[in-house]
Amino acid sequence: ARSVVLAAVLLAAAGVLADGGCQSGVCALEPRARKPAAVQPRRQPLTRLLAARPPQALSTTAVETGAPGLLARLKMPLAFTCWYLFSIVYSIVNKLVLSNWNFPCTSAAAQLLVGVLTLLLLWTPIPLPGRAAPLQARAPPVLSLDDVRRLTPIAGCLAAGHLLSTVAPAYGTVAFTNVVKTAEPLFTCLFSALFFGQIFPLPVYLSLVPVIAGVCLATASEVSFSAVSLVSGLLSNVAFAMRAITAKRVMQGGEVGVNLTSQNLYGVLTAMALAMCIPVAIVFEGARIVPGTLATLATVGRARFMKQMLLLGTSHYFYNECAFLALSSVHPITHAVANTVKRIAVILISLLVFRNPLTLPGAVGSTVAIGGVLLYSLAKTRC
Repeated sequence: ARSVVLAAVLLAAAGVLADGGCQSGVCALEPRARKPAAVQPRRQPLTRLLAARPPQALSTTAVETGAPGLLARLKMPLAFTCWYLFSIVYSIVNKLVLSNWNFPCTSAAAQLLVGVLTLLLLWTPIPLPGRAAPLQARAPPVLSLDDVRRLTPIAGCLAAGHLLSTVAPAYGTVAFTNVVKTAEPLFTCLFSALFFGQIFPLPVYLSLVPVIAGVCLATASEVSFSAVSLVSGLLSNVAFAMRAITAKRVMQGGEVGVNLTSQNLYGVLTAMALAMCIPVAIVFEGARIVPGTLATLATVGRARFMKQMLLLGTSHYFYNECAFLALSSVHPITHAVANTVKRIAVILISLLVFRNPLTLPGAVGSTVAIGGVLLYSLAKTRC
């Protein structure tokens, strides 16, 4: 818990630097130009918000000396460190919570609720004594009903993917779930061809062969195999691949909202996904949630359970915030390598924490699948 608090402080510092360094919130390392104070927020192109761009040259006129320059140099390492840390913490705590409180749909909604409450805190002006203007960590976005309508399909895919990603580790191991999720590029290529007629170069498709082979080998040799975990993981891949396809279609429709930075966009989608997850949780788990929760509280303890839920929600929200900050400001190849290393770290640490048995074919399959994802990501950067 202490390390998470420390990481949150570091993330806050990195977020302040990102917000202060660029208007978009993505901080794509573009040359910065001063704007008059009277300029009003402009509608941001959705293409800048939903798609990461390669970094451009840094401005040579920026101040590189003193505290601001030091913090600017530390921004990216802090973002990556917090991204890795929160991702690992989330994976471990999520499994711990689901082991004692097997209500994955309700847990998924609770995670999004913590994220929404965090956003409301960031968006709310806080008056301070001796300060003329209230303190506001982040300016809230302004959306029309048409903007909400256009974002609804993306939020629906996010809700489905998040629900299924929470169900998968409830019935299987964290390591196995992460291996299954490496198959997402397969569905992305399939849907890109079906919906857009987009055909990638041959190396992209060849890179999918080790992904498929590795997932099949890991599945066949999984000691704690669960069909529910496998199907949920694969369906979550479908949902997240559809989210990417849906986002691409929305991009083609022009600008969305006012002050809709990448971080605000993620916040809006989180709130919309929460509204979709609540009915699902009520339908599938509503009848059992009260007696099940009381039994969990009697076993785990009220204070410990509440701490775990709070840590689960905050780590989920902030690891996604860190991913936006870290991955949108680096070259796609760096993105691919960093994401692969992160997945390896989650798998290895989960094996150490939960002491899950891993057969040699399972280890080989996991390695082949993860290596295939890295090859796929590198091949895509050359398209």
